Amino acid sequence: MKMPDAKISIIIPCKEIDNLTEKCLRECLKLDYPNYEIIVLPDDFGKKELKEFNDKKIKIIKTGKVKPAVKRNLGMEKAKGEFFAFIDSDAYPDKNWLKNAMEYFDNSKIGIVGGPNLTPVEGNIDEKISGYVLRNFWVSGPANVRYKISKKNKFVKELPSCNYISRKEISPEYKEGLLTAEDSKFCFDIKKRGYKILYAKDVIVYHHRRDSIKKHIKQMFIYGRDIAWLAKEEFSLNMLYFSLLSLFVIGLLTGAVLSAFYPVIRNLFSLLLFFYFLIMIFTSIYENMKTSIFVMTTSVVTHFAYGIGFIYGVLVKNKNEIHVK
Repeated sequence: MKMPDAKISIIIPCKEIDNLTEKCLRECLKLDYPNYEIIVLPDDFGKKELKEFNDKKIKIIKTGKVKPAVKRNLGMEKAKGEFFAFIDSDAYPDKNWLKNAMEYFDNSKIGIVGGPNLTPVEGNIDEKISGYVLRNFWVSGPANVRYKISKKNKFVKELPSCNYISRKEISPEYKEGLLTAEDSKFCFDIKKRGYKILYAKDVIVYHHRRDSIKKHIKQMFIYGRDIAWLAKEEFSLNMLYFSLLSLFVIGLLTGAVLSAFYPVIRNLFSLLLFFYFLIMIFTSIYENMKTSIFVMTTSVVTHFAYGIGFIYGVLVKNKNEIHVK
């Protein structure tokens, strides 16, 4: 079977079919691809009538109040496609999303194809600040390519489940005990099976960020916590990458304490702190002074939120731990 003819199951977990979910469905129905179905997994059907979406491509499955990982597992179980396409309900795809992705699966060693999840132009200012922060290399590291269109395609360690397509026959179950980072686990498991994960610059979705800086910071803490829980369960040298910001927080606090007693350390600590803030300032310059200040301060707080979240995850056991096959 040629890849452009393969059936794809688009899986969309959500709490409810709200305005953002409706936007996602509308754009999915415009996709330039001949053979796909859409599986929507809300907690409940809700009271809103969905006459607009009376389309044979769409299947709505009530799940109750469960984590997104549980919804995605159920979606895969009910799917009829040879490929799974994962997207969040607060995102929507470019019309060539599936068509472009499927071209890369001609390489039998590629297990997942994904690409940029860009901040929509209609997002509010806090969403745009969050997007600016996440696309900064000094905040997200190499993962910053997820939030912008890179100059070239590249193989990566992982991609977020708001934008990737996987082969059905090699797709593992999502880890249901995690609120976030379950997509990291999904990607790691596919790599263990000998497949590659491709970031493709033309496989694009538009993903709304948290609509307030407070929610953004909370999200970063939770992600740090959950990736730490994942690292504790299956530790490897590769997982050390995810602990860098926790080491940064520990180093900063240690340096601040020791600086009170040792002048040499105080001088070195002050110099390092100066260069840190200099980097944050120069990588946070955007259209105006106000936006730039918010991006810079949010970047710094993001470092602490993720780092403290990771430390919390190391010290505290995951009470929702569920083992899946």
